[in-house]
Amino acid sequence: MTAPASKLTSSIFWQYSTRRYASNDMAPLALLLQDNHGVNVNVLLLMCWCLENNVIVNLIQMKAIVAAITESDKQLQAHRLQRKAAHPDNGGQKAHYEVLKAQELELEKQQQAAMIEAFNTQDVMTLPSGSLSTKTTIFNASIAAFINAYALKDSEEARQLLSLVVNQLPN
Repeated sequence: MTAPASKLTSSIFWQYSTRRYASNDMAPLALLLQDNHGVNVNVLLLMCWCLENNVIVNLIQMKAIVAAITESDKQLQAHRLQRKAAHPDNGGQKAHYEVLKAQELELEKQQQAAMIEAFNTQDVMTLPSGSLSTKTTIFNASIAAFINAYALKDSEEARQLLSLVVNQLPN
């Protein structure tokens, strides 16, 4: 195993996240994990990035990344509740709802920047290209770290949703 050749930037990760979130069934699966199991979608997307790039994050590292965004996560959750309450279906004005959506996206972007900063301080490992590093031949420990960081071990539904997410990633 070797250390990653370069640090991940928040702009590269934002581009990856928006593309990955919009692909296949990622958005509804991620929202189910968020709403029903307390998973942070940004951390879920980081785990996906790790899997696609053969990066291994262990449990201690995953917990440090999650801890780095605890305060921003509280702020995002509060804002998300405000946005949902302002939805036009709930009697809110469409223009106000759109402003809240844009603000939420900006908060997500800020959270990702903090998360990537924390990620880059970790001594994560990567499997070399061309090794037995494809998702079909080796279990990436980042999945186990994610499951344990969010206490999903005893939730069959959460593990099934996570499996569906992982199975949507390219080989």
